[in-house]
Amino acid sequence: MTTDRATDQWDVFISYAHEDYVQAKDLHDALLECVTERGGTPRVYLDVSRTGTPAGADWQSFLEEALRHTRHVVALYSQTYFDKDVCQWELHRAYELRLTEAGRFIPLLIDPGAAKKVPYVVNRINWIPATRPRWIDEVRQALGLSTTVARPALRFDAQVGDAVVGHTLPALTVRASSPEGAPAWPEGGMVALSAQPSDTGLTGTLTVPVTGGAAVFGDLAFGAAAAEAVLVATAPGCEPVTTAPFPVRAPQEQSSWDAVDRPVLAARGRPVFFPDGRTLADLDGPTLTVHAANGSAYEAVGTAELRERPRLWAYGRRRLAVADWAGRVVVALPDGGTRVHDLPAPEGARLNVPGSLAFDGDDVLYVGMWSGHVWRLSPEAAEPEPVLNHPAGVQVLAADGGRLLVGGLDGRLTEYVGRRIAAEHTLEPVLLGITRVRDFVLVVGEQRVHRLDLTRRQLLQVAQPVTAVTGVLMCGELTAIVDAKGQGVCFDSELAVRVGFRTVPGAQPVGSALDGRLLVVEHPDGFHALVRDGRTTYVCGHPLAVSPDGSLAAASDGRRLLILPVAELGGEGTPA
Repeated sequence: MTTDRATDQWDVFISYAHEDYVQAKDLHDALLECVTERGGTPRVYLDVSRTGTPAGADWQSFLEEALRHTRHVVALYSQTYFDKDVCQWELHRAYELRLTEAGRFIPLLIDPGAAKKVPYVVNRINWIPATRPRWIDEVRQALGLSTTVARPALRFDAQVGDAVVGHTLPALTVRASSPEGAPAWPEGGMVALSAQPSDTGLTGTLTVPVTGGAAVFGDLAFGAAAAEAVLVATAPGCEPVTTAPFPVRAPQEQSSWDAVDRPVLAARGRPVFFPDGRTLADLDGPTLTVHAANGSAYEAVGTAELRERPRLWAYGRRRLAVADWAGRVVVALPDGGTRVHDLPAPEGARLNVPGSLAFDGDDVLYVGMWSGHVWRLSPEAAEPEPVLNHPAGVQVLAADGGRLLVGGLDGRLTEYVGRRIAAEHTLEPVLLGITRVRDFVLVVGEQRVHRLDLTRRQLLQVAQPVTAVTGVLMCGELTAIVDAKGQGVCFDSELAVRVGFRTVPGAQPVGSALDGRLLVVEHPDGFHALVRDGRTTYVCGHPLAVSPDGSLAAASDGRRLLILPVAELGGEGTPA
């Protein structure tokens, strides 16, 4: 044990004669059963206790430092106390350190005969006679302590009624009731939440500060089912609280899936809605099939083939585009018409990988390649048209009429007007996404968000609101980002966070509606989740898509696709 512990902050220093050790030890033990205003156990200095003067220490130096760093001194007045040199030294040192001012010196008269021996320097300080029935309560009150029985008691505003694996629970609020004599619940104190049994895999923000007298847990979810579970809230200096037991259910198939009025497609792939919100594309392996709505039914009206796994998707005013890792681009129309373009690789290149897809306002598709070549696929032209070659390669690309904004592999954003460079901006090495929102261009990097004001030519760069980003989805008015831990936010063109959410580590946003207020998130295990205004309200083990207006969903059960209102995915067949 080191000897520098006297420099710690003590709550109480007990000054006594060794002949009165029994009374001093009783007081020491009684005070340790109390709590401070901070909600913790008080630090009480008693020289021969376990936390007192350590073996091998210079006891006088240690006493000096302990007195310097204590909040209060309790002196046990007895006739022996005033005959001891050490006690007299402690008494006078407390006076010199001005511990006898502002109520920091509390004399406890344990021997009525000692009253006549009290020296002049402390004679004016009232003592507490130990002959009074409730003297310990007076000492506690003078020291600002309360009994552990009178601790604030935590409580939940509401119980957990129903829990489904992967679904975000309704926000849980924890408050504290302070009985008479208990310290108030400190603003800024921390409340921790845990689940029993622990193998239910509770996720979310599990430690929350007290704000406005409450701690609100808004992103909790369970990772595994359980017949019975409880939540336990704890906080320093408070009585913990446990919810009533509740089941955690596994996600179940929609009860309405076999309803006769539901459009059902014999398709097993990934569904993607067209911008019109009715036409649906289904990518099953390399085959992209377009399904057009025909009354209450859907019929396949066109197909196209990819060569490799899909890498990028893009949405125009009417058209849908997908590019694979081999440089093949498929552009599809709602009527089933498709165009397949195999973009030529640069001479001698081993890879021909698309870096970014971007539609302009006229439904012209621009394709930027890692090699730096940028191609234009217009509705009128039968073949791709070369636009420019960006020497640094293409990570991200945005099209604005006759202007292109190219984020290169060197981390620089270049503005092209035609083939002429109009401006360049240094961003960061890894760029993950780009979008145009009114007069701003937003570029999401791994570490920062970059906003270019196209009118004032000003670049604003801010740190990410989450840790290093691993997933990005440009959702129109809002941009969704997710980090490796599953923490996500949606922010607007003013870089203000509008929605915060939590999903599983490694998840990626793959679809959106209502400008980002409705998200589809893909988990690493292939499960898909619907996140509505920051809460996960539906989880399924197969692909899922939502229409841009947020009215329809295409949900798969592994054998077929069901088209149904999004409102029915709030729970198992219940409105959100």
